Amino acid sequence: METMHLDVEEVLHPLDAGYQRCQRLRERVIGIRPYLCTERALLATKAYQATESEPYIIRRAKVLAHILQNMSIYILDDELIVGHQATRQRGGNLFPEFAVEWIAQEFDRFAVRDGDRFITMPEDRAVFFEQIYPYWKGRTLQDHLLPLLPEQTARSRFDAMIYAVGHHETGGFGHVVIDHERILKKGYAGIRCEVEQALQTLPLHAPDAWKKKLFYDACLIICDAVIVFANRYATLADEMAEREAEPVRRQELRQIAENCRRVPEHPAQNFWQACQVVWFNQLILQIHDNGTSYTPGRLDQFMYPYYEADLRRGVPKAALQEQLETLWIKFTEPVKLFCEADAVINVGQPTGQNVQAGGIDRTGADATNDLSYRMLEAHIHLRLLQPNFTVRLHRSTPEPFLRRTVQAIKTGTGMPQLTTDETFVQAMMQQGVSLTDARDYVPVGCMETMPKNTWGRANGGFFNLAKALELALSDGVCQITGKQVGLKTGDARQFTSMDDVKRAYETQVAYGVRQAVIENNLIDLIHETLCPLPLVSMFLDPCVQTGTDVTSGGAKYNWTALLGIGVANVGDALTGIEQMVFQENRVTMAELVDALHSNYKGNEPLRQYLIHRVPKYGNDCEEADAWVRYATDVFFDALQGHKTYHGGNFVGSLISISAYVPFGEKTGATPDGRLSGSILSDSISPAVGCDQNGPTAAMRSAVKIDQTRCTNGLIFNLRLNPGQVQSEAGEQRFAALLRSYVALGGAQVQFNLISSDTLRKAKADPEQYRGLVVRVAGYSAFFNELAEEIQDSIIARTAHML
Repeated sequence: METMHLDVEEVLHPLDAGYQRCQRLRERVIGIRPYLCTERALLATKAYQATESEPYIIRRAKVLAHILQNMSIYILDDELIVGHQATRQRGGNLFPEFAVEWIAQEFDRFAVRDGDRFITMPEDRAVFFEQIYPYWKGRTLQDHLLPLLPEQTARSRFDAMIYAVGHHETGGFGHVVIDHERILKKGYAGIRCEVEQALQTLPLHAPDAWKKKLFYDACLIICDAVIVFANRYATLADEMAEREAEPVRRQELRQIAENCRRVPEHPAQNFWQACQVVWFNQLILQIHDNGTSYTPGRLDQFMYPYYEADLRRGVPKAALQEQLETLWIKFTEPVKLFCEADAVINVGQPTGQNVQAGGIDRTGADATNDLSYRMLEAHIHLRLLQPNFTVRLHRSTPEPFLRRTVQAIKTGTGMPQLTTDETFVQAMMQQGVSLTDARDYVPVGCMETMPKNTWGRANGGFFNLAKALELALSDGVCQITGKQVGLKTGDARQFTSMDDVKRAYETQVAYGVRQAVIENNLIDLIHETLCPLPLVSMFLDPCVQTGTDVTSGGAKYNWTALLGIGVANVGDALTGIEQMVFQENRVTMAELVDALHSNYKGNEPLRQYLIHRVPKYGNDCEEADAWVRYATDVFFDALQGHKTYHGGNFVGSLISISAYVPFGEKTGATPDGRLSGSILSDSISPAVGCDQNGPTAAMRSAVKIDQTRCTNGLIFNLRLNPGQVQSEAGEQRFAALLRSYVALGGAQVQFNLISSDTLRKAKADPEQYRGLVVRVAGYSAFFNELAEEIQDSIIARTAHML
């Protein structure tokens, strides 16, 4: 068959009706403030009340069915892809089955809190406090979980905040690759047939047969509910078509009705239907529970057959581009309502719906195709915060695709983020993933990586490496609360060598990791009991084949990941201790420890020396970089040997998202000159303002970390002066920089290309910049929806020259 022609440049132009439609859809979604919606919570509560005598996995399925059969549905003007999660566009649902106390305590602050505000209506407040909260008080997942935490684990979690698993204590899991290709090819009717066949051959006398039967029964309930939901939209579209006077829109509504009657019950027949399948799957998963980062994955690979077939049937590329862009816009609509503590970590509505373009295929060959370019075009046109867009690079990435990627990054949204295939394939294989599966890895959510068919528990909690160092220098006593939260590792004033410092640090990291392991395995037990996930399980092999839910270990690959933060602070601090105390003898260990415990009061000259005269990570300086490598290796070593609830490994990643702010508030002064309560460094990026030798030096520092040990991913934020990449020569330099980073083995990098002047103007006049999207951490967000401290930290990042 003849290879399809690649169009590197745009196929949908500003004067085209399709382009103008997509811009109208974009303007509408960015102009809407998030609303709180109680409809889903009320429907769920009534369904739980009606099923109290039934097994939890059946209750979960019947709850979803009740919601899908009764929730409000609507189709907005211009939409080609349909489906909304709440009664209003950008409406945020409540999930009381997970937790209600924080909702009750914070309800009246949702509209006024610092970040991620939600408009609340009086009638919603009444519904929550009168009909939802009374039933769920004392019955939630959180109510079952927290009383079981051992005392020492609770101290590490809440008093020290050396780690935090917040959202999984009060919400769903998510963070999983959704195999849309399965539904595209089989439809839910095909999945239903597989489940029925498995039920027919199930030997009911087997010891685990009834657990499997309940799982299969739940899957059947959900398949039927999804089909009913899609048909509700088909009926609505038909009714709207009958009332529509404009002929073109009337025909669109009729086609929408035909699409929804066909999919996702049956296999998709064309690209438009394939887009609708993807959206229905994404939508229903996010209605089912409030886990984040349900990830579509490699859109240009599993959607390409439908795209190519339509082209061969004579459908214009511009029409297919329009369909893709109307799907693209839908990813920005869902919003998540977090408690205030978690909203600071996840500020900016990062739903983590990560899509990828490019990379290698399962044979190792370049997989770039024409749809890869169409995804870049969609991003350039729309500049939205979702989907979280990733381009996979490798050493043989085609030059035209790399250059077009650079042009997409130039839009200034911080996307696409970039990953390196060679590094992540090696990282996957080190965890026992087969070569072919490893080549097909997917960045999930922000940047947590895994192959398909993996229950990765990719956000098993942030782990504060800087806090571990603080405890190592204070005999396990938290300098914020004054409580003994870590192990006693000795009075650091008496340490006589860096070996003493290292021993204490290693001990505190190992102890903190052990407490995080304890809570994570308890979380898995409680979720398996109360919140099984048969819907998610239908997307992961071999769950249906074995009759095992993902929460019971049914996926092909199982692991849980902790996310290390404060990396650069620890490395710079250890460099400072070594130089100031043991090399130059400028201060004694006792004097340094006393300075830290007093938050440098009366010791400003010492603090300034540590800041300005001690080498820092991010400048290709061997001493500082070696200590960062050491600090991360200690973390990865501490994870080794621990097993998850499902028997998999605990793995590491170096991802902070916005947790560097609240974790910094809980961390005392550190020997890099950082004051108590100040922000920590972001992921593997240098501490703010410390990278002074240009982007290449920063990259060379980053690759000295063993990034193949970051099975669950990492984030490397760089900021470039936007004026440096506007010319063709600037684009060439940028592309060459990326080629060099890939060759060095850098696993991931992302860029902000917005000037400080623009950011300051946006902060002062948010309404004029309401569509401005910036890279926060592993995700992008509307700048004017961020809390002020996050805005300031982005402005403070070093803007490099190429």
